[in-house]
Amino acid sequence: MTDPGRQEKAKAILTDVTLCIGCERCVQACSRQNNLPRDIPTRYKAKDGLSGRRYTSIVRIAGAKPGTFRSVRRQCMHCLEPACLAACLVGAFTKTADGAVVYDDKKCIGCRYCMLACPFMIPRYEYDLALPYVRKCKMNEDCRVEGGMPACVTACPTGATIFGPREALLKEARRRIDEKPGRYQDHIYGAQDFGGTSVLYLSDVPLHDVLRMPSAKKLAKWRVPQLATESVPAQLGGWVLVTPVQFLAVSAGLGGLWAVRRRMKRAAERAAAAAEDRGEQS
Repeated sequence: MTDPGRQEKAKAILTDVTLCIGCERCVQACSRQNNLPRDIPTRYKAKDGLSGRRYTSIVRIAGAKPGTFRSVRRQCMHCLEPACLAACLVGAFTKTADGAVVYDDKKCIGCRYCMLACPFMIPRYEYDLALPYVRKCKMNEDCRVEGGMPACVTACPTGATIFGPREALLKEARRRIDEKPGRYQDHIYGAQDFGGTSVLYLSDVPLHDVLRMPSAKKLAKWRVPQLATESVPAQLGGWVLVTPVQFLAVSAGLGGLWAVRRRMKRAAERAAAAAEDRGEQS
């Protein structure tokens, strides 16, 4: 369970989709701050624009009026109770006190269970590198520029993305909805969804599909209504580790089978050599 005291200290990012103009300056600032190479399109690149070389992206979706569109920033949601952390065999993921979910590539063994566990399908793999790692948005001190703000936030020319204490941003989001109810949907994306996230959204159009955050109605239809307010690890408990356990079980089985076959092969080779020796002696 999330520590309430720790949650009060945690930072977050709030994106107001109605203010985003799709300029991608946040994307460029992220790339510069993290010294990312040029993002070359490949067959592995997802349609949302995220990859091992791009930690944030802008996705266009239909607007409220026909013929219009909205620009939605896509990035790691930095869950309060991360499924990637729960699924990792070696502790390569950590939820820090300031809200970020950070990844340590020095611990990573490349199993990619984090990619399978993440409900938002965020972590990406560097498929085109000889020594690949998992990559995603950091939101930690590596991303901060002068003043303590993430580079992506300071680059936004319209204030569509802001950064600060999570509780304060939730109050700000609620204030905007209450002051202009006709401008926004009455929902703060990430406030409670999947147990809550440190990346929050306000919008005038549904964001469930682009954020891969199913609505409460759809979750109820899928018979998992709890995910509207509870995290995947909280729901599954130890079962979030089923995939790693299966991997270990299969690996052990294959290893045993290989050992048995190797012994059988060596026995056959020894028998053949013995038969050959007997034939030469006769």
